[in-house]
Amino acid sequence: MMIDSRINMNQKQDLRSLASFRILAGCYLMYDVISRLQHGRFSLLWYTSTNNSFLQAHDTPHQSPVHKIWFYRGSESFQIFLFTVTFLLALSFTLGYKCNVFSKTFLWLHVVAMQCRCMPPHDGSDTFFRHMLLWCIQLPVSEVWSLDQYLHHHISRNYTICNQVPVWGIRLQIVFMYLGTVMNRTVDRYGYSLAIFQSKWLPPQLTAVHYALSGSLATRECWLGNFVRSNLMLSKFMTITSMLTEGVSPLLCLCVGHKTCIPAFSIFMLHFGLLVLMNLPNWQIVGMISCIIWVPSQIWDQLQIKLARRFPYWMAMPPPTSPISLNKKDMLDMNTSKPGVELNKVKERRRKPYLTYFLFVYMVLDFAGNRHWIGKIDNGDIGEFLRFSQYWVMFNGPPLTTSQVMLLGHRADTRDINIWEWIKSGKIQTIDTASFERDEPWTNFTHVYPSPRVERSLSEWYYSKDRQSRSEYFLRSLCALAPFDGFKMIIQILNIMPPDSGKRYQRVKKDIATEIMCSKVPQKQ
Repeated sequence: MMIDSRINMNQKQDLRSLASFRILAGCYLMYDVISRLQHGRFSLLWYTSTNNSFLQAHDTPHQSPVHKIWFYRGSESFQIFLFTVTFLLALSFTLGYKCNVFSKTFLWLHVVAMQCRCMPPHDGSDTFFRHMLLWCIQLPVSEVWSLDQYLHHHISRNYTICNQVPVWGIRLQIVFMYLGTVMNRTVDRYGYSLAIFQSKWLPPQLTAVHYALSGSLATRECWLGNFVRSNLMLSKFMTITSMLTEGVSPLLCLCVGHKTCIPAFSIFMLHFGLLVLMNLPNWQIVGMISCIIWVPSQIWDQLQIKLARRFPYWMAMPPPTSPISLNKKDMLDMNTSKPGVELNKVKERRRKPYLTYFLFVYMVLDFAGNRHWIGKIDNGDIGEFLRFSQYWVMFNGPPLTTSQVMLLGHRADTRDINIWEWIKSGKIQTIDTASFERDEPWTNFTHVYPSPRVERSLSEWYYSKDRQSRSEYFLRSLCALAPFDGFKMIIQILNIMPPDSGKRYQRVKKDIATEIMCSKVPQKQ
């Protein structure tokens, strides 16, 4: 009886949690569209396939005919049109206006295309967000707190939906993301044996947070980060607590019924800590937004009761969806006489959700296939086609090396101009190139780049198989964009030093430099 009272696999999804996720996800998506274009043409040319684009037309992993159409780049005007449509669809989604299965599917198609047209800045937050958005197509995210509800004068007397396949789908998606990440760091690499303790995420090493915060990629230069790096015991404690949070808290959210506040809050605080310490593009924000899916009905009921008492003309009393959390006075105040849908029912779907069943089954099978528990029935092709793969690798290593890319320009009267600063602010700032290439490596490089997405785009530039031709093509494109006589790209490869070594980085080899004179740049074909 003790176990039965604590483990509750009955999945009750509150519609107000879904509505809150819809609003926050829509706002995030509008921000994401704007942030991808924040530097004007310098940002836009990552997404085009014209002569002045930063990436060659064939520089993409998506070579299937369908993906070439779906992720087509084209001209700058075409990309502006696509970004505008995506922004307007996100606005409609946020407001809950015309938020039906067709508009949500159209939004999902545009979001996937936006993310996959340019893969260098793509990261795990993009994958996770589009998966969550795909499940939103199957869920009544605009049932409450939406323009659709207001315009149709629909008042719902029930705020929960129970044990539907889409509810299990969106919740298991969150669990699979965290669980897959933890397994990728351990058993996926070392097998189900004592060899997993070679992982830097597990005892006795527990150095993963040290290496993550000592690397150049997305590491904020702040006093708190310096404090963690200089205290080995603290970084070890943070490593084990982050592993426990990612591995246990999502499972608890799935298994404890309405008692999800504590495990969901622990996940939220994990991402908040990442926001403080790391300058990642969007991972922290997406992770915090997804936590609202777990907010149970009693939290919303209590909040709505307080607001209804304070603002009776603006807020109505909630229906008794969660009497377990309400006292007798609250129950007496509740108004259960308003017209609306029948209690304990939400408007039924008119069509059979066969696609939902397929996505749910495929998600489970693909996750199991990536763990090698079963063979992949399609070799993962459907997941790659839909961009719905369940292979999660966030902070998997962590890496023991890091790269830093400095971009310089020169004019007739000024040399070694920091192009990253020029893109950010328009200011002409020069650096001592000899000192940069000879002295101790910079430790604040994440703040040198114009934006986190630019940093993410260049973080694996060194490891690309066609690095030299890619660099030359990029610099030639800059010649047509920026008023400089030439450009130079310097790539530094650094070893991240282990704890208590006294140094943060050690140069691996001589810096790799690529230089282009704009006067000698031939016209691109």
